[in-house]
Amino acid sequence: MKHFLGVYGHTNLDYIIEVPRLPRANTSIQFEGERLYFGGTGGNLARLASRMGVSVALASFVGRDFPTEYEAALKKSGVDTTELRRVNSYGTPKVWIFTDPEGNQMAVVDQGPMKDAAKLPLMTKAAKGSEWVHFCTGRPEYYSRIADIAAKAGKFIAVDPAQEIHYVYNAETLRAMVRRADLFFGNHNEIAEAVRLLRVKAARGLLKFVQAVIETRGSRGSLIHEEDGTTEVPLVSPHKVVDPTGAGDAFRAGFYAGLSRGHDFVVCAILGSSAASYAVEKKGPQSALPTYREVLGRARKCGVF
Repeated sequence: MKHFLGVYGHTNLDYIIEVPRLPRANTSIQFEGERLYFGGTGGNLARLASRMGVSVALASFVGRDFPTEYEAALKKSGVDTTELRRVNSYGTPKVWIFTDPEGNQMAVVDQGPMKDAAKLPLMTKAAKGSEWVHFCTGRPEYYSRIADIAAKAGKFIAVDPAQEIHYVYNAETLRAMVRRADLFFGNHNEIAEAVRLLRVKAARGLLKFVQAVIETRGSRGSLIHEEDGTTEVPLVSPHKVVDPTGAGDAFRAGFYAGLSRGHDFVVCAILGSSAASYAVEKKGPQSALPTYREVLGRARKCGVF
């Protein structure tokens, strides 16, 4: 087994735009600042987890304009970028994120080649060569084919569609993914949509398909739903909140940092909360790159260990 974690997801360029308030329909508003950051669910998770000592392979399609600096940053953090594939007929995925002073956000996405992934060659090395395979944002028609291969090879699978569950997935494609999965990740709204699409009763109904449901709840911590009950996991508080972008990806990175060291799901969620607490203290999803020692230390200082 070469890697602990194979990550499938977006590797984006994030333009974070500060506005005094989110605009209403049919209105305009002046922005107060803009800056470009390295981002994407796949890129964020892979880089942050690797920084915390997890052996990670990233599988993601990018475009002709993908910055060599971003790839270098991933490699420097220890990420295996063998399957970070440039598709020259597309631009790199980009996201324009509008954020107000209260941390509310809205985004506009250019998917680049990730939108047409189902037409592109399968990238299976990350799945075949890893113990866990984590599917973030991306096309379920493409991911389900890779999930088939991973499941037949006896890999553990996590499904994490994030915000795309609201507009990329339907009942058929979501069912095709979760029936192969061991874990399901989502925030409260995303899990509510999964419940609706799969026609089950509440988050615990998803346990019909997976071993555990990891539900993040922002400032209220997280919930771990398992067959023998639901555990409430407390928040590890940041010193300050500057930007919420990438907090969820940092949570997942911390979670896998714990899982790779043999911890149970509850301890993994505590470590995930600690990792997320670092992420929100700086602007941009990859600006804070805590080590596992730092994440573990903060969790202990907050008294949750």
